[in-house]
Amino acid sequence: MNGTGSTRLPAREQPAEYSHGMYVEPLSEECRRIWHRRDHALIGVSAGNSYFSQDRLAGLLTWAGRTFAAVDVVYVDTHIDSMLIADGHTPAAAAKSARNTVKDVRRRIRRAVESAAADGERLRVRALSELVDDPRYRSVRARTDRALREVPEFAAVVDEMVRQVVRHRLGPQRLATDAHIQAGLDYVRAEAPLFTDAPAIFGVRSSMTCYHLNTPLQQYLVRPDAAFRPAPGHAHMVVRAPEPARTAAS
Repeated sequence: MNGTGSTRLPAREQPAEYSHGMYVEPLSEECRRIWHRRDHALIGVSAGNSYFSQDRLAGLLTWAGRTFAAVDVVYVDTHIDSMLIADGHTPAAAAKSARNTVKDVRRRIRRAVESAAADGERLRVRALSELVDDPRYRSVRARTDRALREVPEFAAVVDEMVRQVVRHRLGPQRLATDAHIQAGLDYVRAEAPLFTDAPAIFGVRSSMTCYHLNTPLQQYLVRPDAAFRPAPGHAHMVVRAPEPARTAAS
């Protein structure tokens, strides 16, 4: 689940509901209905994203553990090396850098779980690579891949999201190549099942995808008129810690 760092929501979109130390904003009325079930939270963590500090993760996991019957944390460890190869790294150097990036996010998550004193029976932590061969994930992946081929507006949203992420990563001085776009698309395609049918993948009645940004993909998926929508029981919300109090100027 790859956003663009810690970009704040516009003031008019700041979540209004306060829950166990977090501000939460279900992204539609249907999402709000599912949120009130409190069945399951899916927390996606992007490796290499500086937003996911150990302290933020600990706060998020503490909140989720107090709020939901079950929690799954999935960190994305797939296709990281592809982007580095597109940058010009050798495959060996890219693989080494990707391993270090994943090792770092694993360490932060592990320490956050310890800090949050999370119940190990109710909270599971897995890499995305651990899910890709699961028949439930593969079934959902087949549906999202088919939608990318057959639903033009869904494909356009995904394409623009990929380009935004790649542009943010490269900065204004570098141009994205076809290799960058393909690597970004592979990354998002691997994530997409987690945005569309977490109940099927994790075997729960309903699930909330919890993220700190309202991404273009989520904005599209919660639209009632969208040509491709999440499965019944899958909802989205923005979850953010309160902003630190500002110190008055002297």
